[in-house]
Amino acid sequence: MAAPTCMELYAGCYERTTLGYVVNENVNEAKFVIKAKFTDNSHIGYVKTLAASESFLATGSTDETIHLYNLVTNRELGTLLQHNGSITSICFHGDSHMISGSADGTIGIWHTASWELMKSLRAHKGGVNSVAIHPSGKLALTAGQDKSLRTWNLVKGRVAYTTNIKQVADFVSWSPDGELYIVVGDSIINVYTITTATITSSIDCQRKILAVSFVTNRILAVGGEGGNIQLFELSEGKSTCRCDFKAHENRVKGIQCTSDRSSQPEENCRWLVTVSSDSHLKIWSVNVETLDEPTLLADVNTTARLTCVGVRPVLSQSADSPVGKPGVPMTDKSRESLEEDSTLTKRKNTGAEQDSRKKKFKARKQRP
Repeated sequence: MAAPTCMELYAGCYERTTLGYVVNENVNEAKFVIKAKFTDNSHIGYVKTLAASESFLATGSTDETIHLYNLVTNRELGTLLQHNGSITSICFHGDSHMISGSADGTIGIWHTASWELMKSLRAHKGGVNSVAIHPSGKLALTAGQDKSLRTWNLVKGRVAYTTNIKQVADFVSWSPDGELYIVVGDSIINVYTITTATITSSIDCQRKILAVSFVTNRILAVGGEGGNIQLFELSEGKSTCRCDFKAHENRVKGIQCTSDRSSQPEENCRWLVTVSSDSHLKIWSVNVETLDEPTLLADVNTTARLTCVGVRPVLSQSADSPVGKPGVPMTDKSRESLEEDSTLTKRKNTGAEQDSRKKKFKARKQRP
């Protein structure tokens, strides 16, 4: 009997490539087997950010484009060319909507059914560094180069309020329950509560932070320079580092915790996926009760300088399920990846198209 596929992993790199992997669980050895799913060379700049939902993968690059994949049909969908700067942040809300942030200072709100640009909003005077959608889908946070934090009302499609902060924030992120959010700049993490929008605790990690991910509602994984990952327990007034371990030989560039609780092997465990510029992609098991040093479950040397990672839990496939063309070595510069869907092609919006969409939004807002 084939080993079940428990998740799919996606990583971007400086070599302008997107890597896809299928993870099969080896129950007998309590380990994972990582197999290449595809490689794709659609971008002409390095892959700076990516995000995966249940059905879609979106990759953003310094070439100012977003490349789209359908993970259900294993097909490329095309390229979005809305932004005029590097794509800095991408996030999904379920399978229905996606928000992209760019160095051009704008965010784009997309409807995934048609990949129509619902709205383009001027978010910051400088570039947008990070975008995070509240679990409810009604709010979003953006952090920019202008030392401001903006809260967006996604129902009305406009900014709700702006908060000036002391330094440029590199990341913003919501806790899974939506009660907390964090603002990360350099080595500092400020923890806010949504009820008062005030800082409840601050953390100085003593090193440049390059990646963060909530493991649970109150446990945060932090990685950065030096290759270590720290696990913090967040509480009002004081947040405590419960574990600090060496995860990689070089800087940690991406951390993702699997969000699907049903995919976890044990009640108190979570799977943590990390990538580094040392070329390694690793899967760890974190005991959220004891917060002991995580157990390494799998390690693959991608031979690429990795920049970001995304996780898609998959519970219904087996190892011999069709997953598209196999991966090819990073030295192969030819295009070999998911089969392209010729029926869907995305292009840069013309002025007429943008004006038409603006009119549609005005009409919607005027309805009682």
